[in-house]
Amino acid sequence: MKSVADAVDISFFIPPMNDGKSHHVISMGQWPKFYRPEDLRDIGSGKTLWVDTFEKIFVGLFLALDAPVPYAFRTPDGKIRSLDAGCMKMLVNRNPPELQFNLGSEGFISTVVPSDALLNRYVLLHSKLRARIVDAEPSDD
Repeated sequence: MKSVADAVDISFFIPPMNDGKSHHVISMGQWPKFYRPEDLRDIGSGKTLWVDTFEKIFVGLFLALDAPVPYAFRTPDGKIRSLDAGCMKMLVNRNPPELQFNLGSEGFISTVVPSDALLNRYVLLHSKLRARIVDAEPSDD
């Protein structure tokens, strides 16, 4: 079973939600649940503002890291964050899927990569999405 010890250190903070009220699309629990792809149960393709926000932060993380995004990670202030399982599933439900899971040896999701279609959707915003991650300050969000 995966544990919080498997969280990867990244050198970026996560920007707050734009409205300042919603809980965050990048989960904040210090004990994230780890999933195998078959454990993700949400249906539909999630064409909502919530998933749109996830897409933008996820693409920004991918661009800032210049590498696959860890499912669970530790920000510079030591907080554990993880990608929202429901949002990931919504993107996988699309035809064709808009993200790909890289699995660890036990079959749990370890990193996630956006599809070319997802990256291309935001190509005109790449600099802005990357900067939003790179320039993020520590927050309670």
